[in-house]
Amino acid sequence: MKKYKKIGYASLLLLLFIGCEDIIVVDLNTADPTIVIEATITDDNSPSRVTITKSTDFYTPGVYPTVSEAQITVNDSEGNNYTFDEIEEGVYENSSLIGKSNVEYSIEVLSEGKTYDAVSTIPNQLIIDSLGLEPSPNRPGGKDGAKRFILHIYFQDQLGIDDYSRLKLFSNGVQLGGFNIYTDKFTDGNYIDFRMNLNTESDEINIGDLIRVELMSIDKAAYDFYLTANSVNASGGNGRGPSSTSAAPTNPVTNWSNKALGYFSAYRTSKSEIVLSE
Repeated sequence: MKKYKKIGYASLLLLLFIGCEDIIVVDLNTADPTIVIEATITDDNSPSRVTITKSTDFYTPGVYPTVSEAQITVNDSEGNNYTFDEIEEGVYENSSLIGKSNVEYSIEVLSEGKTYDAVSTIPNQLIIDSLGLEPSPNRPGGKDGAKRFILHIYFQDQLGIDDYSRLKLFSNGVQLGGFNIYTDKFTDGNYIDFRMNLNTESDEINIGDLIRVELMSIDKAAYDFYLTANSVNASGGNGRGPSSTSAAPTNPVTNWSNKALGYFSAYRTSKSEIVLSE
């Protein structure tokens, strides 16, 4: 594991939103509830999962009714079929569906008399080479003893392939970030030094914490969702709900049919860890 190394810094499209968890503020422009479907298939041996809720309006933030008794099926381009079981209200899982690169997955959700479809393909995997930490100057006026760092995430972009990624950040198993995303639009085939800021004052992390990075290789539809979700969260003020002084944003783009909100993403994940040390 590298501590830090000098390397030509590639120009990246880096969108960083820091919060305590993933928060998607949707459908602020209407009081009419809309179905929100968040579905994922991955290769890391965790169950494939679908979460179904209803959106809320601007005046009742944080209230997201769950949707039960949906029928969910997934078909893949290799001819396999999967069904999902409801494990708790609005949450559905299949533990035998493990994602594979270059396989297309089609999902169908039947809920309350309506059908919603989406398609996602797992791309070739980007793999983390190593992580590095670099001290960063402390913010003037910051809390006494607070430390700031630059976290370097090194990986090789694939030449001639459109790569899209989301990066998740954890400290001692607790997720720190929101939607940190990467595209190789200007860095095709480069060795990437993707940089993220860490701050013991604002990120609820401490010296000695185990930092884990998950590099998720996603398709363009998922990337477009996270890209626009960043804009929605920013418009919402603190990322935990709508701001009473901001204009209501538009909803994130989605790959679902029939005007459903949310996303369907099939992806592969590369993971690496480093201890936060001075």
